[in-house]
Amino acid sequence: MIQPFQITRGPRVRYGRGEAAFVGEEAKALGMKRPMLLTDPDLSAAGVLEPIIEGMKKAGVDFALYDKAEPNPSDESIPLTRAFYESHGCLGIIAVGGGSAIDTAKAMGTLLSNGGKISDYYGVNKPPKRVPLFIAVPTTAGTGSEVTRASIITDTEQKVKAGIHSEMLYADLAVVDPALLARLPRPVAAGALMDALTHAIESAGSKYSGPWTEAMCMRAIGLIGQHARRFVADPADPEASGAVSLASTLAGASFTNTGLGIVHALTHPYFMTFGGHHGTINAILLAPVMRFNLPAMREKYAQMAPLLADPSTDPRDPGAAEAAIEGVRALGRDVGIAPSFRAYCGWSDEPLDMMAREAAKSATVQTNPVFAGPAEMKRLYLECAG
Repeated sequence: MIQPFQITRGPRVRYGRGEAAFVGEEAKALGMKRPMLLTDPDLSAAGVLEPIIEGMKKAGVDFALYDKAEPNPSDESIPLTRAFYESHGCLGIIAVGGGSAIDTAKAMGTLLSNGGKISDYYGVNKPPKRVPLFIAVPTTAGTGSEVTRASIITDTEQKVKAGIHSEMLYADLAVVDPALLARLPRPVAAGALMDALTHAIESAGSKYSGPWTEAMCMRAIGLIGQHARRFVADPADPEASGAVSLASTLAGASFTNTGLGIVHALTHPYFMTFGGHHGTINAILLAPVMRFNLPAMREKYAQMAPLLADPSTDPRDPGAAEAAIEGVRALGRDVGIAPSFRAYCGWSDEPLDMMAREAAKSATVQTNPVFAGPAEMKRLYLECAG
């Protein structure tokens, strides 16, 4: 029998090649007045914003460009973006970029609507008021942040990644245009798509997963399994970029309803200690965590096997679940993911106990299909250390 479930609301989505040209038209329809066009310096310099800016001009929408969003936004950077918004008389936010730019917009919007400091809103359902009018335009296929209700902030004082989770953070509109992925460097493309794959697999394994979210997860996994290698080889490939960008959005729409698992619990302490790309760290951890979760996930992993390994794999085969795990490992290897932490950003046993304790504190432990405390986190770190 299908168990009861609930699905949260999310933004309206426009998907398709060339849809970025309509951002100005959508901004005007929403009633934005001199919106803040928020992005990072690399995207601005690379000309990725050109179709958006041309569309804004065509629609007669004046805007204020802020191209200083930082990677992995910190609590110190959010007040600076807020000051820009207020000093330029903006009404509305258009965030263009990866998860960092979009998360910056969500956090800034939270302060604009609610005041205070950003740490006031760490946790679940803290902001009482919605962010201002908000359009999210992703330029990577990984975080799914354009359709989620979360913003992840690096707290420089506590030296942790902190999350704000609330329906008050949803964008009014997500414009998903695969053509914007064309200039992604290969390592970023690979790390981002492995982030999306992690989201789909962890969401499917969440204790809050249901038929609605599982349908999105399986579709996302299939799209990535089929198209990831082509996409990393050529991010401008229309078919591959279209498939991977859709997969990222589907996975985001799923996990914002279900929560994630301990891959993310383990990733954040490693990042805070050694640095790196969020999606690439996830990728190094994903197969070992899947094996850890196997006792509770055998049936679901078996269903993933034809999507990740040999399409002719029969999910009823006794080794199908293990084939799915090896499929993830092979995909990571084929797209250039480092085989271990030591081969990526380095490793030291010195902070191991601290990282394991921090990982065990993550809320994602509660939605992981198998319980993991500090001892289990430590073993997983060592397995990935290399």
